[in-house]
Amino acid sequence: MLKLLRNKKILKKIWIVLGIIIIPAFVFWGFGGIMRDKEEKGFIGEISGEKIDYQEFKDSLSAVKNTAIMRYGVNFGQTLKEPELKAQAWERLALIRAAKKIKIKISDKEVVEIIESYPFFKRDGKFDNKLYNELLQYVFRTQPRVFEEQQRQNIMISKLYHKITSGAALTEEETRQGYIKINSEINPKFKFNEKKYLSEKKEFEAIVLEDKKEKLFFEFISQLIK
Repeated sequence: MLKLLRNKKILKKIWIVLGIIIIPAFVFWGFGGIMRDKEEKGFIGEISGEKIDYQEFKDSLSAVKNTAIMRYGVNFGQTLKEPELKAQAWERLALIRAAKKIKIKISDKEVVEIIESYPFFKRDGKFDNKLYNELLQYVFRTQPRVFEEQQRQNIMISKLYHKITSGAALTEEETRQGYIKINSEINPKFKFNEKKYLSEKKEFEAIVLEDKKEKLFFEFISQLIK
């Protein structure tokens, strides 16, 4: 059961480690208006009063799709539909701005290390530069420089998450209530048993703590973009 819960948690996230948290979309306009206005005004929406132009949004959408390819494969469209991808593109823009605002910086070495760690760029267990360039050209359809900048941003968002949530801790009551909530969602007829709770407490703590971290992160971002 816990394995299933963890898998669901992984599917829920798209930004953290790689990245990958999904939070509600931030400030943006309807896409009907976007396409009508982009040529006239040169921008399609705003985040925290900062205007976002069409090209920046397009770049963010490309990064979202590349992340989806890495997670789900080239048929990612069967899992994530276009409206979800567009919402995530806006989320990504907001998160990157948040990371830059608190001056999170990523070195070139970190970018190289994460790219070389991806198994789909490896041949015989080692990073293969030829394979890397071929996959970027024919699968991701992205220039190396652009892909590398996208990975820099992914790491930036991941560090933002960890910076904001690193001090999170659970009280006994939070753990207990989280345990009850999770089990009640799985089984509406669930009845709390103290002995069983104590035996499973440690396993559930990680899941409950991750929920708390997500809430803290969302609250931080919500305040940041008011």
